Amino acid sequence: MIPRILSAGVLATLTTAALAAHEPRDENAPPEPTYKVECAEGATSATQCKVDKETYVGWREYKANCQVCHGGGGMGSTFAPNLQERFNKEGVDWPRFYYVIEHGYTGQMGAMPPWDKNKRVMKMRANLYRYLKARADGKLPLGRPGRMK
Repeated sequence: MIPRILSAGVLATLTTAALAAHEPRDENAPPEPTYKVECAEGATSATQCKVDKETYVGWREYKANCQVCHGGGGMGSTFAPNLQERFNKEGVDWPRFYYVIEHGYTGQMGAMPPWDKNKRVMKMRANLYRYLKARADGKLPLGRPGRMK
């Protein structure tokens, strides 16, 4: 017989990941947006990187609308979660992200309002996703990226 011992942290991570897969999502979302990032070897700041126009616009929109709660580069704050962890550990993908931007989210840390009334944010959600996905994938360090020509 194999003992079944899981730490509380492992159990919470497994439970959260399983729940994220079943949370509401927009299965009619357009195709998942992609990003382009080029960084100098060993770059530790986004100033040493260049991104495509859409990802740059996503960074700018993130700074204007999301950073106040979610912190620099999506790393979280005392009242809003780390978005890199949401992407990597909790399984937030494009259909889930697309849904949450429009409908909002209520969780353990608080509530994110729906952005459906803000036409600019709704128009830019693919660019926001590009920027946050590049950050979550570890391809874009913290800071202001340069733009590709």
